[in-house]
Amino acid sequence: MTTQLGALLVQTAALTSLAGSLYTPLYTFGMLALYLLIAVSMHVVYRFFSVRKSADPRLLRSFLAWAGIYRTPSCGTLWYMGCVGLPTMLFWNYEGVLGRIVAGFNFLAWAPFLIPIYTAEVGESYCNVKLNRFLLVLYSGAFAVLGLALNARGIIFAGVATVGLLYLLRGMRSDALVTGRALRRLGVLALILLAVSGPVSDLTTSMVIARQMRGKVSAVTMIRTTLRIWRQPAVIAAYRANSEVAVRFSAYDEHYIANPMLGRLVETKFYDTAFHFASTLTTDDAKARLRDVSLKFAWAGLPTPLLHAMGIDIDKDDLNFSMGDYLAYLSRGIPLGGRKTGNMFAQGIALFGPLFPFLYAVICLALFGLMDLLTIRPVKGAARLSAVGMLEIWFFCMGGLIYESLDKVLHLFIRNLAQTLLIYVLVLTPARLVQREAVPRIRDPNMPMWQQPS
Repeated sequence: MTTQLGALLVQTAALTSLAGSLYTPLYTFGMLALYLLIAVSMHVVYRFFSVRKSADPRLLRSFLAWAGIYRTPSCGTLWYMGCVGLPTMLFWNYEGVLGRIVAGFNFLAWAPFLIPIYTAEVGESYCNVKLNRFLLVLYSGAFAVLGLALNARGIIFAGVATVGLLYLLRGMRSDALVTGRALRRLGVLALILLAVSGPVSDLTTSMVIARQMRGKVSAVTMIRTTLRIWRQPAVIAAYRANSEVAVRFSAYDEHYIANPMLGRLVETKFYDTAFHFASTLTTDDAKARLRDVSLKFAWAGLPTPLLHAMGIDIDKDDLNFSMGDYLAYLSRGIPLGGRKTGNMFAQGIALFGPLFPFLYAVICLALFGLMDLLTIRPVKGAARLSAVGMLEIWFFCMGGLIYESLDKVLHLFIRNLAQTLLIYVLVLTPARLVQREAVPRIRDPNMPMWQQPS
């Protein structure tokens, strides 16, 4: 959806050429289709060999169950997590060690939006439905205000996307019959989304225009400035026209999807650009430099004290750029910086050549196993996402099998997922100890006791 189907749907709706602005559209879509086929095939293989034949959980699953990963958090616990996660959004734009540590708690901010999901699964005994609906409206408003005050589109967009994906997943997994009433509701929802897409797109552009004031004015002034620009369509149109001309004559061009909101969902242009830059790395020197930086990125995922103890001399401050930056630098000499989006396929092809598809197949199997740890899999019946799995649904939707660089995959296995689970448990445990409230069990007679709600 984020690379092929999304591009087809968006560009068709905009009456724009699918190949427009792409360097090598046939190669790009062909390679994306190849790796999609590999991913689907490996998923079939994984599901075939991962069928459970007994009720005894495996060692790692038993440990995660003991830690509380598979238990249903109470309504109060979800609000507690949200209250912990929401203030960490204030550090959204911070760099450095402190910013990275605090950012690890960001995913908890979406926790209250799981309340309607659990209410549907458990029943109205889970919480006071009317009260929590009202509180969620206020909580959503707080997100919008915070995003405007910090001039951080990601806060607003990630929240909306996370909630939307959760309800989309719930609807797709529902056994309920599709009725005429449901279709009418979906039609009304589609019309509402179509109606607000224009104003929302203008709002995101207004935030970009106001970004030059970020960190220089108060939060109230930032909100007022953004809303003032939003009410000036001529200013927004002029900015878009100037930006389009500027990027078309620059050494690095990201222009593809005209709508900036949808442009965050469809990443086809980034893949095409990375493929193009990687294809120009034909000399041994360029490949050696790419290999050297790739190894440094991989080592940089480890804590600095551990690197020193291992005698590995890497200055992480020298690696303050992305793989997309480095591909552009090797290909066209564009200065490092800006965090351009790369992709692991372009990097892998440049490093491993025709062997990379086989390596990617192995990576897919490992990633499926890792993501499977975040699901509740009873002996009989359908699997369900754990709470932490639902909180990370946006992350896995956008980059579950495709990452900006190969080191991101490695870091996910050796640090990032463990860090997320640890943070979740550290926040969950005191909430459970303080509340001690009973949560009605989800009606599933086939679920083992160790997966039952708290």
